[in-house]
Formats: sequence, structure tokens, C-alpha cells
Amino acid sequence: MTSMATLEDIVAQLGVTMVETRKELVESHKKLAESQRETERQMLRLEKNLGGLGNSIGEIVEMIVIPGVKEKMNGFGHTFTMASPGKEYYDVDGSKLTEVDLLLENCEEVMVVEVKTQASKKWVDRHLKRLEILRKKERITGMTGKTMYAAVAGIGFDEEARELAANNGMYLIDIHEDSERIDVTPPNEAKTW
Repeated sequence: MTSMATLEDIVAQLGVTMVETRKELVESHKKLAESQRETERQMLRLEKNLGGLGNSIGEIVEMIVIPGVKEKMNGFGHTFTMASPGKEYYDVDGSKLTEVDLLLENCEEVMVVEVKTQASKKWVDRHLKRLEILRKKERITGMTGKTMYAAVAGIGFDEEARELAANNGMYLIDIHEDSERIDVTPPNEAKTW
């Protein structure tokens, strides 16, 4: 019977070990789940902070551009009387059509300005699509009958962006952040939408 008792002891010990292992696994799973929740909370905080930083940079850039751009553009023969930052346009069904960083306007013409810290070809392409939407939905956007011009503003431009904007008749607004001033390069021939 000694060998049977030993077998029963081994089976009992295995049962105890399995119960302890199961408890450890459950506890490890709980710790892992809490760790994942904490990581997710930290990621959300980081995303929020980075988004806020991006918004802050955009707001700084817009603060430099907005005050001077209307006067600069009027120096090129326009007569803009209003400058409206952060305009959003919605379709009749409530869906968002587009957003405009800065809209210069008077009764006869508008200028749609895209403001970026780094202007890339991708952003100029998006701006061209935005202009098409604004013209296509002109009754909703309030631009019916108005001549629509475009500009792209940035602290930096990659060469493709500069070339694409110029080839599409857009004004280029170079932002000099160190001196809080802007320089505007008019297109050889301004295009309208």
C-alpha cells in the first residue's frame, strides 16, 4: 500500500498545484488587464496632448497669418472687408462638407486660405478638392456668383507643394515665425474657381 499512498499523495499534490497555478493565472490575467487599461489611459492622454499641441501650433500660425493677410491681399488689387477663421460648411443633410482655415471675403469675391505649418503636395491637393466642393455647393456655402481665389500659407513649403500651388494659380503665403510676418507671392496668373 505504500506505493498506492504515494500515488494518491502525488495526485493530491498535483490537484493542489493545479489549483494554485489556476489562481496565479487568474491573478496574472487581472494584472495584465489592469496594465492594458492603464496603457490605454496613458495613450488617450498622450493623443489628447499631442492633438492639443497640434492645435496650438495651428492657432499660433493662424494668429500670425490672419491679421496681415487681408491687407497684403488687398495690396494685390483685392478689396476684402472680412476675414473669418475656422469656417465649417455643412450639407443640407447635416453632413460636413469641408472646413476652411481662413476665408477672406467681400460682396463680390472670396479667397479660401489653407494654413499649415509645413505645406506639402498632399495638402495642396486637398485644398484643390476643397475648392471644388465649395464651388459645387456654392448655394449652401454662400459663394454663388462670387469669384473664388485660393492661397496656401505655411512656415515651410516642400518644392512640390510650392510648384503645384503656383501652377494652379494660388497665392503662396510664407510665414516667418521668428519675426511674426508674412510674405505673399502672387501667382503669375491667379486662377479662380
